[in-house]
Amino acid sequence: MTFAEEFSEFLNAQGVAFERDGLLFSFPDRAVAIRLVPLDGFELPERTNGVIYLYEDRWRTGGPYLRERILAHLGVYRKIFARKCGIRRIDAVTAAAFLNCHHSYGTAKAKYKYGMFLGSELVAVALFSSPRTIPRNIGGRQVALRSFEWVRYAGLSGSRISGGMSRMLAHFVADAAPEEVMTYADLEWSEGTVYARMGFQQAGLREPVTFWVNPSTFARERTSEHGGIRIVNFGSLKYLKQFLNI
Repeated sequence: MTFAEEFSEFLNAQGVAFERDGLLFSFPDRAVAIRLVPLDGFELPERTNGVIYLYEDRWRTGGPYLRERILAHLGVYRKIFARKCGIRRIDAVTAAAFLNCHHSYGTAKAKYKYGMFLGSELVAVALFSSPRTIPRNIGGRQVALRSFEWVRYAGLSGSRISGGMSRMLAHFVADAAPEEVMTYADLEWSEGTVYARMGFQQAGLREPVTFWVNPSTFARERTSEHGGIRIVNFGSLKYLKQFLNI
């Protein structure tokens, strides 16, 4: 069975209506489309806004989390309202356990770790870095800003948290008083429109990265030392938001 046939079976089993044109899947009642990127004969497709690019190795290793994330984009999800949730600091173990289940890249090192709770249920996690001093040109003069990276955000798989990201950011701003926050949008999934809606400005591109995929385990490696199938991702868009009283 090909990757496209397997993905079609998954959608049919979930009762999701779709139209297929080769490797491109469109959905009559959704604004998003999904373009499969098989490992066999890998070729990086031309990127189009509004399309999710689903790499075969991600599909093979993503488990229930990835399938639930796809379904959430297709309108099959549990809706949670951030205004009904509380936010508090969490420890590294709690953050890692959640992110390793609910984020494409798992956990990461970070100074600030927050959890969003609906009652006692942890429904989202956000990580922010330690500050760095970054020189910026503000109004024609050089200013050194305390800049932080928004390293991770993930909601509970199979859920959409309305207002979750903006509430997490507001909580961090109140807690750490940043002068600037920087983050990245993974171009396999989106152009970062959610960041633009929160007042972030696009500020550059992280270049595409080459990986070698183990054909047995589907694990990605950054070098060709152990062989594998060479693939390239789309890179990421960089976003900045400043919080200044200048």
